[in-house]
Amino acid sequence: MAQAVHTALDSGEHLAVQAGTGTGKSLAYLVPAIRRAVERDTTVVVATATIALQRQLVDRDLPRLVEGLGEELGRKPTFAILKGRRNYLCLHRLHSDLADEPGEALFDPFAISALGRHVKRLHEWSDTTELGDRDELVPGVPDAAWRQVSVSARECLGVSRCPVGMDCFAERARAEAGKADIVVTNHALLAIDALGDRTVLP
Repeated sequence: MAQAVHTALDSGEHLAVQAGTGTGKSLAYLVPAIRRAVERDTTVVVATATIALQRQLVDRDLPRLVEGLGEELGRKPTFAILKGRRNYLCLHRLHSDLADEPGEALFDPFAISALGRHVKRLHEWSDTTELGDRDELVPGVPDAAWRQVSVSARECLGVSRCPVGMDCFAERARAEAGKADIVVTNHALLAIDALGDRTVLP
Protein backbone atom coordinates (compact mmCIF):
# COMPACT_ATOMS: atom_id res chain seq x y z
CA MET A 1 0.00 0.00 0.00
CA ALA A 2 2.83 2.40 0.84
CA GLN A 3 4.35 1.88 -2.61
CA ALA A 4 0.95 2.38 -4.25
CA VAL A 5 0.46 5.66 -2.37
CA HIS A 6 3.98 6.78 -3.32
CA THR A 7 3.25 6.04 -6.98
CA ALA A 8 -0.12 7.82 -6.85
CA LEU A 9 1.46 10.92 -5.31
CA ASP A 10 4.10 11.02 -8.04
CA SER A 11 1.66 10.44 -10.89
CA GLY A 12 -1.22 12.53 -9.56
CA GLU A 13 -3.61 9.64 -10.08
CA HIS A 14 -6.43 8.69 -7.72
CA LEU A 15 -6.00 5.62 -5.54
CA ALA A 16 -8.59 3.67 -3.53
CA VAL A 17 -7.33 1.14 -0.99
CA GLN A 18 -9.28 -1.13 1.34
CA ALA A 19 -7.70 -3.06 4.20
CA GLY A 20 -8.75 -4.51 7.52
CA THR A 21 -8.53 -2.86 10.92
CA GLY A 22 -5.09 -2.90 12.48
CA THR A 23 -3.18 -3.66 9.28
CA GLY A 24 -1.20 -0.40 9.30
CA LYS A 25 -3.13 1.68 6.78
CA SER A 26 -2.28 4.94 8.52
CA LEU A 27 1.46 4.27 8.45
CA ALA A 28 1.24 3.11 4.83
CA TYR A 29 -0.06 6.47 3.63
CA LEU A 30 1.72 8.68 6.15
CA VAL A 31 5.25 7.51 5.32
CA PRO A 32 5.10 8.37 1.58
CA ALA A 33 3.15 11.55 2.40
CA ILE A 34 5.86 12.73 4.79
CA ARG A 35 8.61 11.86 2.34
CA ARG A 36 6.91 13.81 -0.45
CA ALA A 37 6.29 16.83 1.77
CA VAL A 38 9.90 17.03 2.91
CA GLU A 39 11.53 16.25 -0.44
CA ARG A 40 9.27 18.62 -2.41
CA ASP A 41 9.13 21.27 0.35
CA THR A 42 5.35 21.27 0.18
CA THR A 43 2.39 20.55 2.44
CA VAL A 44 0.44 17.31 2.21
CA VAL A 45 -3.10 17.34 3.60
CA VAL A 46 -4.46 14.19 5.24
CA ALA A 47 -8.25 14.24 5.70
CA THR A 48 -10.05 11.83 8.02
CA ALA A 49 -13.70 10.97 8.49
CA THR A 50 -13.65 10.98 12.29
CA ILE A 51 -12.17 13.03 15.12
CA ALA A 52 -10.97 9.78 16.71
CA LEU A 53 -8.74 9.04 13.72
CA GLN A 54 -7.49 12.62 13.72
CA ARG A 55 -6.41 12.22 17.31
CA GLN A 56 -4.78 8.86 16.56
CA LEU A 57 -2.71 10.39 13.79
CA VAL A 58 -1.68 13.48 15.74
CA ASP A 59 -1.21 11.92 19.17
CA ARG A 60 0.28 8.54 18.24
CA ASP A 61 1.23 7.82 14.63
CA LEU A 62 2.79 11.10 13.47
CA PRO A 63 4.98 11.70 16.55
CA ARG A 64 6.52 8.24 16.12
CA LEU A 65 7.08 8.67 12.39
CA VAL A 66 8.57 12.13 12.83
CA GLU A 67 11.15 10.72 15.23
CA GLY A 68 11.83 7.66 13.09
CA LEU A 69 12.14 9.39 9.71
CA GLY A 70 13.94 12.57 10.72
CA GLU A 71 17.47 11.25 10.30
CA GLU A 72 16.79 9.59 6.95
CA LEU A 73 15.06 12.67 5.53
CA GLY A 74 17.70 15.09 6.74
CA ARG A 75 15.41 17.03 9.05
CA LYS A 76 12.56 16.44 11.46
CA PRO A 77 9.21 16.62 9.64
CA THR A 78 6.48 18.81 11.11
CA PHE A 79 2.74 18.31 11.38
CA ALA A 80 -0.35 20.19 12.53
CA ILE A 81 -4.05 19.63 12.98
CA LEU A 82 -6.61 22.00 11.47
CA LYS A 83 -10.31 21.99 12.30
CA GLY A 84 -13.34 24.07 11.44
CA ARG A 85 -13.60 27.50 13.05
CA ARG A 86 -16.39 26.37 15.38
CA ASN A 87 -13.89 24.09 17.15
CA TYR A 88 -11.84 27.04 18.40
CA LEU A 89 -12.58 29.49 21.17
CA CYS A 90 -13.53 32.92 19.79
CA LEU A 91 -12.10 35.69 21.97
CA HIS A 92 -14.35 38.32 20.41
CA ARG A 93 -17.50 36.38 21.20
CA LEU A 94 -16.17 35.49 24.64
CA HIS A 95 -15.87 39.15 25.62
CA SER A 96 -18.93 40.51 23.82
CA ASP A 97 -22.71 40.26 24.09
CA LEU A 98 -23.08 37.93 21.11
CA ALA A 99 -24.06 34.83 23.07
CA ASP A 100 -26.97 32.76 21.78
CA GLU A 101 -30.27 32.77 23.57
CA PRO A 102 -30.34 29.75 25.89
CA GLY A 103 -33.73 28.67 24.49
CA GLU A 104 -35.50 26.20 26.75
CA ALA A 105 -33.04 27.00 29.52
CA LEU A 106 -34.92 30.29 30.00
CA PHE A 107 -37.72 28.32 31.62
CA ASP A 108 -35.53 26.00 33.66
CA PRO A 109 -33.56 27.64 36.50
CA PHE A 110 -31.48 24.49 36.96
CA ALA A 111 -30.49 24.50 33.29
CA ILE A 112 -29.60 28.19 33.48
CA SER A 113 -27.34 27.67 36.47
CA ALA A 114 -25.68 24.66 34.81
CA LEU A 115 -25.12 26.59 31.58
CA GLY A 116 -23.73 29.51 33.56
CA ARG A 117 -21.25 27.26 35.35
CA HIS A 118 -20.01 25.83 32.07
CA VAL A 119 -19.63 29.27 30.50
CA LYS A 120 -17.81 30.55 33.60
CA ARG A 121 -15.43 27.62 33.31
CA LEU A 122 -14.82 28.46 29.65
CA HIS A 123 -13.96 32.04 30.60
CA GLU A 124 -11.45 30.77 33.13
CA TRP A 125 -10.01 28.30 30.62
CA SER A 126 -9.55 31.09 28.07
CA ASP A 127 -6.90 32.64 30.33
CA THR A 128 -4.71 29.53 30.28
CA THR A 129 -5.27 27.77 26.95
CA GLU A 130 -2.63 28.21 24.26
CA LEU A 131 -4.57 26.67 21.38
CA GLY A 132 -8.22 27.39 22.21
CA ASP A 133 -9.10 23.95 20.83
CA ARG A 134 -12.31 22.54 22.28
CA ASP A 135 -10.87 19.02 22.39
CA GLU A 136 -8.22 20.18 24.86
CA LEU A 137 -10.86 21.03 27.45
CA VAL A 138 -11.21 17.98 29.71
CA PRO A 139 -13.84 17.32 30.80
CA GLY A 140 -15.68 18.98 27.96
CA VAL A 141 -18.77 21.17 28.01
CA PRO A 142 -22.19 20.77 26.36
CA ASP A 143 -22.74 22.21 22.88
CA ALA A 144 -25.05 24.88 24.32
CA ALA A 145 -22.19 26.23 26.43
CA TRP A 146 -19.60 26.01 23.66
CA ARG A 147 -21.85 27.99 21.32
CA GLN A 148 -21.58 30.92 23.73
CA VAL A 149 -17.84 31.22 23.07
CA SER A 150 -17.40 30.11 19.45
CA VAL A 151 -18.49 31.20 15.98
CA SER A 152 -19.01 29.56 12.62
CA ALA A 153 -17.15 30.69 9.52
CA ARG A 154 -20.19 32.73 8.47
CA GLU A 155 -20.40 34.48 11.84
CA CYS A 156 -16.70 35.33 11.96
CA LEU A 157 -15.86 38.99 11.34
CA GLY A 158 -12.59 38.10 9.65
CA VAL A 159 -9.10 38.64 10.98
CA SER A 160 -8.76 42.14 9.50
CA ARG A 161 -12.05 43.43 10.94
CA CYS A 162 -12.03 41.67 14.30
CA PRO A 163 -10.67 43.75 17.21
CA VAL A 164 -8.86 40.66 18.54
CA GLY A 165 -8.07 39.17 15.14
CA MET A 166 -4.33 39.05 15.78
CA ASP A 167 -4.93 36.77 18.78
CA CYS A 168 -7.52 34.55 17.04
CA PHE A 169 -7.01 30.88 17.88
CA ALA A 170 -8.48 29.68 14.58
CA GLU A 171 -6.21 31.97 12.56
CA ARG A 172 -3.18 30.94 14.58
CA ALA A 173 -3.99 27.27 13.94
CA ARG A 174 -4.28 28.01 10.23
CA ALA A 175 -0.94 29.83 10.25
CA GLU A 176 0.75 26.89 11.98
CA ALA A 177 -0.80 24.51 9.46
CA GLY A 178 0.62 26.61 6.64
CA LYS A 179 4.14 25.95 7.93
CA ALA A 180 3.71 22.20 8.49
CA ASP A 181 4.73 19.33 6.23
CA ILE A 182 1.61 17.31 7.10
CA VAL A 183 -1.76 18.85 7.93
CA VAL A 184 -4.42 16.61 9.44
CA THR A 185 -7.98 17.79 8.90
CA ASN A 186 -11.47 16.37 8.37
CA HIS A 187 -13.53 15.65 5.27
CA ALA A 188 -15.88 18.56 5.94
CA LEU A 189 -13.10 21.15 5.92
CA LEU A 190 -11.56 19.54 2.85
CA ALA A 191 -14.90 19.81 1.02
CA ILE A 192 -15.30 23.46 2.03
CA ASP A 193 -11.83 24.20 0.71
CA ALA A 194 -12.51 22.38 -2.56
CA LEU A 195 -15.97 23.81 -3.22
CA GLY A 196 -15.87 27.18 -1.45
CA ASP A 197 -14.94 30.61 -2.74
CA ARG A 198 -11.85 30.99 -0.58
CA THR A 199 -8.90 28.84 0.40
CA VAL A 200 -9.19 27.24 3.82
CA LEU A 201 -6.36 24.70 3.73
CA PRO A 202 -2.66 25.33 2.99
